[in-house]
Amino acid sequence: MAIDLCGILDSLERGFMPVSAAEDGDNEDAEFDRDNPNDCRIALNLIIETLRAGSIGRVVWGMAALVNPESKLLDPDADIIKPHPSLSNRQQRQAEILQWANTIFGEATASNTGERIRRFAEESIELVQAAGLDKQAMNDIIDHVYAKPAGNVAQEIGQVGVSLLALAEHLSIPADDEERKEFDRITSLPSEHWQARQNAKAEKGLALPSSTGVI
Repeated sequence: MAIDLCGILDSLERGFMPVSAAEDGDNEDAEFDRDNPNDCRIALNLIIETLRAGSIGRVVWGMAALVNPESKLLDPDADIIKPHPSLSNRQQRQAEILQWANTIFGEATASNTGERIRRFAEESIELVQAAGLDKQAMNDIIDHVYAKPAGNVAQEIGQVGVSLLALAEHLSIPADDEERKEFDRITSLPSEHWQARQNAKAEKGLALPSSTGVI
């Protein structure tokens, strides 16, 4: 209905009778005379009949809600219809992050299991430090955990995710937004910046050296 209505209005605006209103049904060159009462009657009747086939209000207001920035359904910075960044697939983002790391540091470094564990440990400790947990409390927790048998990696990843979301909600911090913002930040910086930081950690025995680039 909305598409048909657009076609009718477009024809009238250009000075032609809509094809469906032409007497022979297919005369695309029939002119519309806005000063002719009969032409106006035919055009108005066609518009009304077309509107009765649906709800133009639902189309207009639905689109208005769709493009409203507060709805966060469409990417406001895209020139095409593209989902809002907040709707990006988590699995896709996960793959993109490791791909970025492989490109910056080299796959031998970035996809090394031990390296990935160390980097996660570093960031998680920085989080609890920033949130106010003192070093002794952290050491006590480490002793408690390491006194128990190792858990299942997949399950522990799930528990980390759940705990992180609970902490973020408690602190009124949108975790998903912060994750996307951080990925945008790190990818905006030159590779040399990250390679230098990685190698500085490697010199202290805290990381593997970058296997790409010359620092």
